[in-house]
Amino acid sequence: MKGLLRDDAFRRVWGIGACAGIMRWLDMLATGVYVFEVTASPLLVAIITLMRLMPMLAGAFIGAFAERLPIRSMLVASLGAITGIYAVLTVLAFTGWLEIWHIGIGAMLVGLYWASEMSVRRTLLGEIAGAERLGSAMGLDWAAVNSTRLIGPLAGGALYAEVGVGGTYLCGALLFGLATLLAAGLTAGREARGKSSRNVLADIADGLRFAAARPVVMGILAVTVVMNALSFPYSSMVPVIGKDVLGASPVAVGLLTSAEGVGALVGSFILANIVRPAWYGRTFVMGSAVCLSAALVFGLSSSYVFSLAVLVGLGLGSAAFATMQSTMMLTNAPPEQRSRMMGVLSSTIGTGQVGLLHMGLLADHLGAPVAVAVSMAEGLVLLALCVRFWPALWRGD
Repeated sequence: MKGLLRDDAFRRVWGIGACAGIMRWLDMLATGVYVFEVTASPLLVAIITLMRLMPMLAGAFIGAFAERLPIRSMLVASLGAITGIYAVLTVLAFTGWLEIWHIGIGAMLVGLYWASEMSVRRTLLGEIAGAERLGSAMGLDWAAVNSTRLIGPLAGGALYAEVGVGGTYLCGALLFGLATLLAAGLTAGREARGKSSRNVLADIADGLRFAAARPVVMGILAVTVVMNALSFPYSSMVPVIGKDVLGASPVAVGLLTSAEGVGALVGSFILANIVRPAWYGRTFVMGSAVCLSAALVFGLSSSYVFSLAVLVGLGLGSAAFATMQSTMMLTNAPPEQRSRMMGVLSSTIGTGQVGLLHMGLLADHLGAPVAVAVSMAEGLVLLALCVRFWPALWRGD
């Protein structure tokens, strides 16, 4: 880990992730509060969130396209574009011209950057680290992500209270501007690895054939669908369960929401220091099982303190899942396929939108606690089937 942090290229790409991560959580909070204040419509808040997530489904196309250009160039261009978008939103907010449709378009464009995160920034991070340090690199990266998950909402609430949504957008322009400068100074990622003469759809089809021929890659994609469609949507029910079942105050509900982030932060640092290639597969599967099991227990819990502890444990499991997800994909894909396969991985993450609908429908008919328990039970069954069908998952090769 110390060796990675001494590497200038690694620090730059890692810093880009930290800058973008802080703004991600800050933006989500401030935008949601502003839209609800202006419209009093929870539906519009949900629609803006959905617009931010929709580009994830295009991850496979972005990954195939990323092979045609130097990653450094893509980073500089995308980060510079997002800086400009936040600058425009800042001007609109402070001049009083900001409309909800401006926010929606901005959210979708920013979502395109997040859809490219796997196939561009994280792929470059893995290439800089190299195979032997890949697990530690991903652990450090997820530690930064989870740190920003704690910092972003707190900073977002304070900033919004002081200067409104315009201050949030100004902060975005500054953070992404700094990230652009970090990317511009990179010496790594200056060469394209793909063939620009090939058709993008042909590249995607080639990537899918590669995945189908590698059981461990198919297993990673299948477990990612299970986790995003059935496990992670539990978070949408945390406020409901916290208030209606646990009798928690708004502040206490916020603490519940942060508990997973605390566990994930601790878990990411632990993995960055101790994980070894031989453990990748087991860590991935066991982390997924811990996430699902802890969320199931949370759904059935009637004790606030116990629920808090369970969610910290869930965070430890999510750190193992998320860290090994990227690590194993990069390890099992050859250099010329990495951006492409990370793009396919982004598309499977986009299935979380279906999971939110599934969770909402279950909660509407069965209540939030039962909905969480049922969804997690479904996930555990499917996880077991994934390991049964693709036993290479457990070995990680």
